[in-house]
Amino acid sequence: MAGIHYPLDYSIQSLDLLTSSGKKIDFKRMMNNLSYYEDLYSFITSGTLAVTDAQGFIESLQLTGNEFIEINIGKIKDAPDNIVEVFRIYKIEKRKPTGNQNAETYEFSFCSEELALSEQIKISQGYPSTSISDIVKDILNNKLKVNSNKIGIIEDTAGIYDFVVPNMKPFETISWLSTYARPASYHGSDMLFYQTREGFNFRSLQSIYNDEVFGTYKYSQKNVDYAEQQNEDKETSVLKYELFKSYDSLNEINAGTFANRLVSIDPMIRSFYVTDFDYSKYQPNASTLNNKPPSNYYINRLGDAQNTNYLGVLKVATSNKDEMMVDYIKNRPGSVAKDIFIETYVPLRTAQLSLANYTKVKLTIPGDTGMTVGKVIQFNVNSLNPLNKNKELDEFYSGKYIVTALRHIFTTDQMQTMIEIAKDSSTGQFQSINVTPDWTEAITS
Repeated sequence: MAGIHYPLDYSIQSLDLLTSSGKKIDFKRMMNNLSYYEDLYSFITSGTLAVTDAQGFIESLQLTGNEFIEINIGKIKDAPDNIVEVFRIYKIEKRKPTGNQNAETYEFSFCSEELALSEQIKISQGYPSTSISDIVKDILNNKLKVNSNKIGIIEDTAGIYDFVVPNMKPFETISWLSTYARPASYHGSDMLFYQTREGFNFRSLQSIYNDEVFGTYKYSQKNVDYAEQQNEDKETSVLKYELFKSYDSLNEINAGTFANRLVSIDPMIRSFYVTDFDYSKYQPNASTLNNKPPSNYYINRLGDAQNTNYLGVLKVATSNKDEMMVDYIKNRPGSVAKDIFIETYVPLRTAQLSLANYTKVKLTIPGDTGMTVGKVIQFNVNSLNPLNKNKELDEFYSGKYIVTALRHIFTTDQMQTMIEIAKDSSTGQFQSINVTPDWTEAITS
């Protein structure tokens, strides 16, 4: 496509298969559709390419799964936010002949080369007196040899640790370390490792919440509002949406979203500690997307509030919290590992990852390769209250969200982007439960 005239247009600069023998085959004219994926809770980017092949390339090129695909695709030729990457092809499937028997269709599955590398090596190494963010940098730079332009934001973490990586794969190691990691500038343990078209990132959810809003998206009625908009407005219009998780109260109880308890035991000094997570105490000091909690702090018939039912999620773990306070140990440097802050990271990470996905929405928007997971967007949806005559916004489901999953879909004539967005908080204040005698009698009778 030579130029951009409509929001669904796009430009393919290159879509080339690179074979192990050094050949480069242009697949642009053979493409049926191309999908590109990102996920905030996945390590790498990936995708699929469906083609119609009348040249018998699988046989003539001797394709074996050791090929690569070079992609340069986006809204405008040579734009800085285009997807420009060389991916590893790891699978061919859905292979079948067309009706006239002179061609066949099949689908390539591809992913970042770093995933294949990570699956082929193991790390057995000690990291004494090191921050977790520095270990992540070492793995990317020295174990996987990731090009510097493919490394995005590696956020500093709090604490100095003594870790021994016990024969683990690189990405497996980072995933394991993420559970211990605490951001240096925020309260909690919500670090995530993920890849976008901009590179590999190791960031806390709370730092993402503080990013600038990438764009404001609003749902427009089909053939009414959308038809009247200018192309610039159409690019930020929501073609369709589905609110597929507004709340799930049983899940929040079982996930420890608003309340959980950790019992940590130190067998060396024969001590134990009880740490309770209470959302009402956490929320005022936390960084959130919006400024109101997603709860009305319901109190059950037993008199327990939603944020004080600690036994809904009870975890037991080994601690070394106060070992260095014991004279016998304190006077023998190096006899015990540094505090791993289990009383901080277990209760907070349990709640924070669940909170981050409290409300989830699927949106379909005009294609935009500038969109990546981890972006903060404003999603506005009109209130459906019949008393609302001025098309005011729904105050509970409009607001800031983060993009948690993304799929760019390129067909022969258009591009669309499907995103999953989630938020941990609300723009509207939920009313407190009106605990009147009639209400109490109704739910206890």
